[in-house]
Amino acid sequence: MNYTKAKLFNIVLKNLRISVNIQNENQTDKNTIILNEYYDSAKEQVLKDFDWNFANAYRELSLTGNIPQNPKFLYEYDYPNDCVFAREIVGYLDNDQIEFEVASNIYGNKVINTNISPVILRYTRLIDNEIFFTTEFAMALCWYLAFLSAPAMTGNRSIQNDCLNVYTNMIAKAKSVNASEGFIKGTESCHWLDIR
Repeated sequence: MNYTKAKLFNIVLKNLRISVNIQNENQTDKNTIILNEYYDSAKEQVLKDFDWNFANAYRELSLTGNIPQNPKFLYEYDYPNDCVFAREIVGYLDNDQIEFEVASNIYGNKVINTNISPVILRYTRLIDNEIFFTTEFAMALCWYLAFLSAPAMTGNRSIQNDCLNVYTNMIAKAKSVNASEGFIKGTESCHWLDIR
């Protein structure tokens, strides 16, 4: 299904038990203004809360040329502009987990510090076009946006709590759906180790 911001806003209104509809996201009525105010924050939070397959990205990072402030690390890399959440540095060997930290450097820029070079980062990227949203993500976003908007739109804390509970359940469901899509080779036992 293709989503638009207006379509998502109408789902949010239904989640909040508000019976009006929005024709487009640029309307100047109270509901549309409130939803627009919370939309970007809600989208970013939902992207952070779960490792969504459709928002997965890989990038070889560029060195900043600076020495990390944290002496535990050797290299400082630029943080990708479209990165919402850094998930892992991809190892060159199976099951290789490479230590890294997200920090600010001496210039106040967000950076990634680690001990290897070169580096490929797997991260959740910011998706600006709603047509790329999966159904699971769109529904979770609508419930989280309803949670954020509920006090201003309904003044009802009970509805707000209900929205947060449904959102939490949507994320749990998305984990099971997301996990069944794709295949990553796991650790296999070696024949000669089984004999021992």
